[in-house]
Amino acid sequence: MAGSTSRSTRWLCFGALLATGCASTPPNPERRPTAADYPGELLPPAALGVEVLWQQRVTAHWGQGDAAEQRGFDAALQLRGGVLTVVGLSPLGQPGFVIQHSATGTKVENHSDMVMPFPPEFVLLDVQRTFYPWLAGSPPTDGERTGDVGAERVTETWRGGHLVRRTFERRDGQPAGRIAVECTWGAAATRAPSHIVLDNGWCGYRLVIDTHREQLL
Repeated sequence: MAGSTSRSTRWLCFGALLATGCASTPPNPERRPTAADYPGELLPPAALGVEVLWQQRVTAHWGQGDAAEQRGFDAALQLRGGVLTVVGLSPLGQPGFVIQHSATGTKVENHSDMVMPFPPEFVLLDVQRTFYPWLAGSPPTDGERTGDVGAERVTETWRGGHLVRRTFERRDGQPAGRIAVECTWGAAATRAPSHIVLDNGWCGYRLVIDTHREQLL
């Protein structure tokens, strides 16, 4: 998926997130995407390093100019007992989709009348790129560090002991561009930033994630 990614393919990349929120049915894609459309390797669920429940508001943005659109939904993200669970809630607060990732694989429960337009791993990749640690060793209190993870180069910027920016680039340049995650931390001592912007330059969308409750399990 190069820089000339078509609009229909961009829909494929975040359509599952919109479907998870039960906002509307995404446009019918010309084909069902495969892992090659959004490459990346999932980390073991327990690599998050803490058992936790986060309640969040997710807003997806795509398109430009007069064609720009956005859609939001409530979500819950939990790691417990080695299982990573992502729940997208309907406007009535009921689960729309439940995605679980564990050592035995990934499974999906669909509680809506919509079909997820591509593999649930795409959603899990965005979750892990946003919240999981990616580089080994202790990060700097202030400064930048870079390392290779699989086929990707990961660069992090730290400020005051907090991660404020992380980027992912394919070392072979395919897809071109980068995924950038910008983090804003609130006054409370939490394990997750209060406000996150994930800009997916590979697929042409932006996710804004506001975490409004954290519960350690």
